Amino acid sequence: MTSRFSPLRVFLAATVILVSLGLYVVANAIQFASDYRMVTHTYDVLRTLDHIESLKHQAVAESRGYLLAGRADNRDNFWRIGGELQREADLLAERVVDNPPQHERAVALRRALDARLRLSVQAMQSRTPGEAASGTAATIVTAVRSGDADVARRLEQLRMAENQLLSKRSARAERSAWLTLFAAGVGIPLSLMLIGYAQRRLARENRDRKVAERAASASNTELNATVEQLARLSDSMAALSQYSGMLQGASDAQELYEITATTFRQLLPGMGGLLYVIRASRDHAELVAQWGGAVAPNDPAPALQACWSVRRHAPFAMEDLRHGLRCSHIGRPHGAEDVHGLCVPLSAHGEVVGWLSLQGEGRGRIPDESLAIRLCEQLSLALANVRLRESLRHQAVRDPLTGLFNRRYLEESLAREIARCQRRGQPLAVLMLDVDHFKLFNDRHGHAMGDAALSAFARMLKTRCRPEDIACRYGGEEFTLILPETDLATALERAEDIRAGAAMLRIGDPGASMLRITVSIGVALMPEHGDVGLELMRAGDQALYRAKHEGRDRVAVADGRVAAAV
Repeated sequence: MTSRFSPLRVFLAATVILVSLGLYVVANAIQFASDYRMVTHTYDVLRTLDHIESLKHQAVAESRGYLLAGRADNRDNFWRIGGELQREADLLAERVVDNPPQHERAVALRRALDARLRLSVQAMQSRTPGEAASGTAATIVTAVRSGDADVARRLEQLRMAENQLLSKRSARAERSAWLTLFAAGVGIPLSLMLIGYAQRRLARENRDRKVAERAASASNTELNATVEQLARLSDSMAALSQYSGMLQGASDAQELYEITATTFRQLLPGMGGLLYVIRASRDHAELVAQWGGAVAPNDPAPALQACWSVRRHAPFAMEDLRHGLRCSHIGRPHGAEDVHGLCVPLSAHGEVVGWLSLQGEGRGRIPDESLAIRLCEQLSLALANVRLRESLRHQAVRDPLTGLFNRRYLEESLAREIARCQRRGQPLAVLMLDVDHFKLFNDRHGHAMGDAALSAFARMLKTRCRPEDIACRYGGEEFTLILPETDLATALERAEDIRAGAAMLRIGDPGASMLRITVSIGVALMPEHGDVGLELMRAGDQALYRAKHEGRDRVAVADGRVAAAV
């Protein structure tokens, strides 16, 4: 019995358990890193799909703009966007080459995109200069819709497959983290129990051998340090994995700030934190999140050069804020206690987007500094991704020239506002606006001056909109204004105000001759002229055409009533 459970064998068993546990943790860490790379790869593929879809919509919009207005810049933009769309489709095929089914779908998507672009090219080539559109363009509407549906279906197939892969890979990474925690939770206590048992045996059997007892104590201390190090490594990896997953699921920047504050408060207790984000103007930063107790005064809107970590593009540790070198956005601490701190820059894609400042009582470096730096690396990437998504979302619904909503947003919003007004029993007015003789204005003064005229009119239109109104650029020189909960009399008053505001606009440089424009406006009302968006817009178009036919620079109502121009 004594031979089977000798202290030496017990220590050997504990060592085997610890080594096995360490190898298992390392293997799981390698597997986790591989899963994380695959998850990142999946996100890259999804972002590429979103970019392809956005470029496709932009290319279609430019081709339609050319068909409607015949503007050369629409045609040039179409060729540029079409080339970029083909390059993105090729890049997508390269990224999924390791997945044969996805690669086949990507190749099929490239063919569908090429076919759709060819339809747009045929439509633009069939357009006769000086005319709105040719008869040939009208005959390919069915083919265009079929091509759009085919591209949308293939994009959705690719996106669904990638989302399935993302779910599997994320689940595998989470399973690896939990298995690591389970192994550590079982192996470490078992090892400690074996070590404790061996210590008791050694204390009983070696009372007279002091030298051997000291050697055993030293060995025990070393093993305990190893166990603690493995436990800290496991905890850090689990915390980093959880933080990264939560950041990837954040929908906007505010959620990122809240997740960051909560995570740092849990992982670095007793440390105060301040998160600064650089504004778009790049002239100063603003404080967007704060947690923990403030141990030193801080500037809520510091300049970029106020932080040493931003200057050096590297973490900057401050071991004594009271007497040592510190960032200028941190004031001298109050009271008599010593304070130390750390500033970490937040940079992604080669650009600094902000920094994180940590402060705690005492001198020296903060505990778990490497963990704080790794958390900041995850925050930097997540913040850059959120900004990119917000930028793409803005580009998808806004017209780049005027800043108004585009036609796609108009169609979605009009249906929503009609349903809302119907539920409330309120009217809704639709104004169709068109700049008079805009083609002649473009031909006489150039496209640059035409763009300036459209931009000036859009700015004026924004100033005459309520917060609940929706102003959109329908296409070319045509605009649409949705007025929820507005009756006919109010709609006519608003339309006349817009018409008069357009007539007072002056286009051009102040030193040169100022140009003028006028607009014609058609007014349609729900439910008098229709209760669906297409009917209202068609009624507004008919009124707009009548206003142009009767002399332009006036307001016309869909049922034939015309408001006298001031």
